Amino acid sequence: MTETVCLPYGPILGSDIRIDTVLLQRTIDGPCPIYVEVRGRETAPAIVLLLGLGMQLDEWPRPFLDKLARHFRVVCIENRDMGRSGRCGPDKNAQDAALGGRASQVAYSLFDMRDDVMSVTRELNLPRFAVVGFSMGGMIAQLVAAEAGDRLTAFAQICSSAGEAEAPIPAATMKRFERVAKGFESDAELIAHLADDLIWCAAPSPVSPSEAVDLATAMQKSGFTTGGYGRQLFAITSSGDRTEYLQKITAPSLVIGAEQDRCILPESSHRAHALIERAELKMFSHTGHSLEAHILDDLEMWLLGALGRSS
Repeated sequence: MTETVCLPYGPILGSDIRIDTVLLQRTIDGPCPIYVEVRGRETAPAIVLLLGLGMQLDEWPRPFLDKLARHFRVVCIENRDMGRSGRCGPDKNAQDAALGGRASQVAYSLFDMRDDVMSVTRELNLPRFAVVGFSMGGMIAQLVAAEAGDRLTAFAQICSSAGEAEAPIPAATMKRFERVAKGFESDAELIAHLADDLIWCAAPSPVSPSEAVDLATAMQKSGFTTGGYGRQLFAITSSGDRTEYLQKITAPSLVIGAEQDRCILPESSHRAHALIERAELKMFSHTGHSLEAHILDDLEMWLLGALGRSS
């Protein structure tokens, strides 16, 4: 049975949702309402999935979610300020002052986003869970893993950082991110820029121009806003040194990096691996900042092994 709760922003994209695998659609109340989707059996080991800057739930590849749901209770969280989750400020004209480094202008931090996730785990009555995060989602997942303590069964990050005070984002990429945060005059201009960024970030992983435009259009229609994007970016750049939190992660852990990542410096994955006591490291060559099928296949196999050991 599917439970649908009235949402604070945007429609549910019925054409993209497999009702046979989605058991629950819900918005969790809090400082910023958080939209979640749950798949799989209620009694199965739980996995919480977190996405990156400006991303929405539909960007998790559907075959990956369906495969996980055969074995796990899969909880997909849409980060605050994006998609069907609530907003923490205006949809446009993100706080330009924060781009100049004025932390007092930042609406929230990665720690607030961690608290969103912890609230979801309590509301869904998850006594124990694993957490997996991609990019910014990996940064949030690190803090969740440190906070969860014995509740955590496993941790994995994909193309993410090592909790550095200065985000390990190359200057050329940061320039692109800041351009999005400033907003655009029209939806067409936004879609064109997002499509170009999708190709840039994924390279050398192949994304055709038509695929990029289709995805950018879907993002814009389903709740992407430059204001929310800007506030998420400010959270990444203003949350301080978090390396001590990685050292608190004691559950079985996997750090996945991409050798050709243009968005997060690959050496940051090596630093994260060194900080997390029980971590394994997998670095993928000929791969960019992208949720590639071969990466997700490896992750699925690792989760099956790790959660089998921890259950």
